[in-house]
Amino acid sequence: MKGFLQHSLLTSIGVDHGFGTVASSPRPHCLVLRQVHGTQVLSSGECRDRGLSFEGDGLVSVATSDEVGVFTADCLPVLAATESGRVVGAFHAGWRGAAARIVPEGIYRMAHEGQTLPTAFRVVLGPAIGPCCLTVGAEVWEAVASKNPTYSQRQRRTLDLWELVTHQLLEAGVPAENIGRISLCTRCHADLFFSHRGWGARRNGRSMLNYIRPWRDDRGEPR
Repeated sequence: MKGFLQHSLLTSIGVDHGFGTVASSPRPHCLVLRQVHGTQVLSSGECRDRGLSFEGDGLVSVATSDEVGVFTADCLPVLAATESGRVVGAFHAGWRGAAARIVPEGIYRMAHEGQTLPTAFRVVLGPAIGPCCLTVGAEVWEAVASKNPTYSQRQRRTLDLWELVTHQLLEAGVPAENIGRISLCTRCHADLFFSHRGWGARRNGRSMLNYIRPWRDDRGEPR
């Protein structure tokens, strides 16, 4: 397995995207934010218009050629697009961001920007530390319960980021058949991913870039 991983939910509508691995190539034109494990979602236009460095954990690109992305080590990357591919988003969800509902916040921002409904979205959850390895304590479950009262897990010793975010997406109105995932645990597959828990100090700050770009035709025009 080399380079960026892709998912058929997005490739089938012609949206260029990728979930990074240790073999991924740099993408110098991809817009990213300084991630802070929060719920701030910005548009690519806001970043370009102001020409400043922003904090946040989600970027949305609407009918432009702007490629947006998020960096992850063990946190969950989420890439989303409307059926037309005109509106796309990239979101960074560690346990704090997932508990605080960064992904639904991003979906609502996309719906607003694109004047469409979440029922028209396709969303893919990428590689992240899995419930096999993400051991958590009571403080994590308190944070999850405070914003997600309808979510529960039978096994509370660990947290399943994929299941938590899937639950949130269903609540937000995204159809189950439009939610995909690449269920690779980054810690279990430290040969493929720069896992913080798997590499420790050897990671030396390295992370995976996960990117998405709105659909464009051969002339560079959106649908």
